[in-house]
Amino acid sequence: MRFLFFVVHPSKINVFRNTINQLKADGHDVDILITSKDVLQKLVEKQGWNYCNIFPEGRKIVGIPTYLSAAINTVRTIWRLYKYVRKRSYDLFITDDLLTIVGKIKKIPTIHMQDDDLSVVPESALLLKTATYVLSPSSTNLGKYNSKKISFSGYKELGYLHPDYFIPDPQVVKTFNPENTRYFIIRVVLLKSTHDVGKSGITDEKVRKLIKLLEGHGKVYISSERELPVDLEKHRLIISPEKISQAIYFADLFISDSQTMTSEAAILGTPAFRFNDFVGKISVMEEKEFKYGLAFGFLTDDFISLFETVGRFLEIKDLKEKFHIKRDIMLKDCIDLTKFMVWLFEDFPYSLQEIKKNPEYQKKFL
Repeated sequence: MRFLFFVVHPSKINVFRNTINQLKADGHDVDILITSKDVLQKLVEKQGWNYCNIFPEGRKIVGIPTYLSAAINTVRTIWRLYKYVRKRSYDLFITDDLLTIVGKIKKIPTIHMQDDDLSVVPESALLLKTATYVLSPSSTNLGKYNSKKISFSGYKELGYLHPDYFIPDPQVVKTFNPENTRYFIIRVVLLKSTHDVGKSGITDEKVRKLIKLLEGHGKVYISSERELPVDLEKHRLIISPEKISQAIYFADLFISDSQTMTSEAAILGTPAFRFNDFVGKISVMEEKEFKYGLAFGFLTDDFISLFETVGRFLEIKDLKEKFHIKRDIMLKDCIDLTKFMVWLFEDFPYSLQEIKKNPEYQKKFL
């Protein structure tokens, strides 16, 4: 078969990484399109794949409002995608972005991956409307597009953090923490996407307060998308992008205003504290918090609760061991997403008929 993946978010290339490698190993033709965003290109190059970057200059347009920039980029992206595919033939498109529209134009079936509820990212309605199917965790609510949903038990991060693929490597920690002492990670993001407009996260001043709380118990490292002031820059975590999951796994605590990295920490069994304006709104994060007790969310007007809760957790003995037990409970409920996707794509469209007829079929991939 011939597949085309168009991925615009670094986390999604991680999700599809093992699936793409398996599809290639099984003899299928797999084309990969990306844009320049954060560390996405570095992650792709690390795999040694042939790929095409249709936005080597990036899609950010400086100096105009976010929504206007998004509208312009929608048109630009659709045109560049169409130019790439117009003389090529494919059996299936897989994406997290506007390839759904080109699929509609070219009459090629498209599977869109989304784990955010439609109510959280209403702008994704265009992608959901034009996609043939939407691959989503069972807890994700796609509103009126739930009829297109290919539901799976688990989370997108298990595409690369499932124990069959993620092997803890303590040697990675020694590259930034040679003494192998107890440490904590604070992750701060830019919050510049369209769905981030009007939202806030961890400010530099709040980072300073958290460091004062944490540094009496171990080292503090900051993973940051944004520039940091000099006093915080010295805490920056220096590590290659593909190894950040190793750093998170061995950390004693993880605090962030990022959805994806907080989810990664929870799935890895590291106590995960999320501080942003999306708390209480994202079903997959609520499930990790209230069903499995792996993550904890705090709105940005309640920093005191975050601060006090982190303080209490610092005093808990055998904290990581307790959370690894919780992680094991969670994993028993989750399928091997990579094996599921390989089957789904390779056997398409018959796999779709099977999973729609019998949703319990996915339990074969537990």
